[in-house]
Amino acid sequence: MYNIYLSSNSTTLAEPLYILPTSANPFARLTIARELRHAAENELLKFSAIVDAEELYRQAEEAFEALETALGKDSWFFGASKPGLFDASVFSYTHLLMDDNLGQGWVDTRLRDALLKRKSLTNHRDRIVTSYFPISNKGEFLQ
Repeated sequence: MYNIYLSSNSTTLAEPLYILPTSANPFARLTIARELRHAAENELLKFSAIVDAEELYRQAEEAFEALETALGKDSWFFGASKPGLFDASVFSYTHLLMDDNLGQGWVDTRLRDALLKRKSLTNHRDRIVTSYFPISNKGEFLQ
């Protein structure tokens, strides 16, 4: 939440993905942007008295480390023979961070960089993309 709605990524990711498509009215967009930031901040404040970016990034790095340890050398979490719900949940986050179409939207790359250091997790994401989201010869996902 912090990385998309409250960091400098807000204008390069949240705005084009969530705010601009909602309305052409600049006042409506401004209100929606404010509400998104406020909601993200309130959600984060449920877990801490203040929103501390450095602490959030430290915790994210710890989470990536724990996920990589849980995955180990297996292809899928918990040693499963095929991906399960937990694999899909992890993929939903790792793909967002690694998606080349969003790559230029990541002004603050700390979270992305922390993930890219975790080869087991990045390989996990790549396996899912390759297996379940084949790319056309135009570089687009096939439907």
